[in-house]
Amino acid sequence: MRPINLLPARYQPARASGQRTGIAYAAVGILAVLLVMIVAYVLTNNSIDDAKEKTAQAQQEQQVAQAKIGQLQAYGDFATLKASREAAVKGAADARFDYERLMREIALVLPHDSYLTQLNSTGAAGDQTATTGTTTVTGPTITVNGCAPSHRGVAVAVVRMRKLHNVQDVELKSSQKATSDAASGPGGAICKVQWTASLAFNPESAPTTPQPVPARLGGGQ
Repeated sequence: MRPINLLPARYQPARASGQRTGIAYAAVGILAVLLVMIVAYVLTNNSIDDAKEKTAQAQQEQQVAQAKIGQLQAYGDFATLKASREAAVKGAADARFDYERLMREIALVLPHDSYLTQLNSTGAAGDQTATTGTTTVTGPTITVNGCAPSHRGVAVAVVRMRKLHNVQDVELKSSQKATSDAASGPGGAICKVQWTASLAFNPESAPTTPQPVPARLGGGQ
């Protein structure tokens, strides 16, 4: 005899009848979606951790590189200092002027009855242009004061000084009769006319081939 359940249907325990199959597929789909989300979350976390590790490694390498740069900076500063010193020495050499030769030549070209009482030089200079960075060297300008027996003697002295080496221009500034106080020069020479001249020189240029120094300037030839 089969038992009969007299409870209302809503209070009776559910039994699998196999008629509602869609619920099982829905549950499997939801589980699959959850699984995919979990896998994606894990992979994302792993990629973030890997990126953080690479970032930390890159920062460490950067610090090591900066430390090396700091150690090598001294060599870079020394190279810059070396280049600037070489440029300064080259500029000084380009602006160099042979004053010894000038004094020897003045002593040779001046007439025997004329002499200098004073010689002043502004010195050679080098001007650097900002656009090209090149250095333009100019020769010195020399002012001389002298004595001569006459104004004609002054003219002869000025003309002869135009024969000086590398001279660009000789300009007579003044020529006047000497005062009584200045009438006596070195060695008892009589200074009748006092004169002043300005001598402008071109910058010295290095010879392309070695040239002997003349004997009249103290050389061996």
